[in-house]
Amino acid sequence: MYNIAKKHIGQNIRKIRLLRGMKQETFAKELGIAQQNVSKMENKKEISEEQLKKVSEVLQASVEAIKGFDENAIINNNILNDQVNNYNIHPVEEIVNVFKGILSSKDDEIAKLRAELLNLKSSSNEDSENSNVRSIKEA
Repeated sequence: MYNIAKKHIGQNIRKIRLLRGMKQETFAKELGIAQQNVSKMENKKEISEEQLKKVSEVLQASVEAIKGFDENAIINNNILNDQVNNYNIHPVEEIVNVFKGILSSKDDEIAKLRAELLNLKSSSNEDSENSNVRSIKEA
């Protein structure tokens, strides 16, 4: 007879949670349990149907999807989708535009600071001249 390995539900939950970009703490809060309990659940091979229903709602995945989760099938599906989809993204252009904006704002800030510095220097010189005039008058 063939020995068919049973799916590890806890590992499936962990993988789906990570695919969703969810931390254990966030997942625990949404389930209304402690983070330690999430860790324990993810290490269990089987969990109750009731708990699995709650998990499926939080992860926005069906109970069947959690039970039958296959990482390799998802990877293969993603590779196929990447080959089929034509992306029209120009990240380099976007990055260049962002940096141009940053440089422009920095240039503006430098110009403002220079003007302020010149203002302070001229004020300081005027104060210095006024004190020299007072010193001469007092003498």
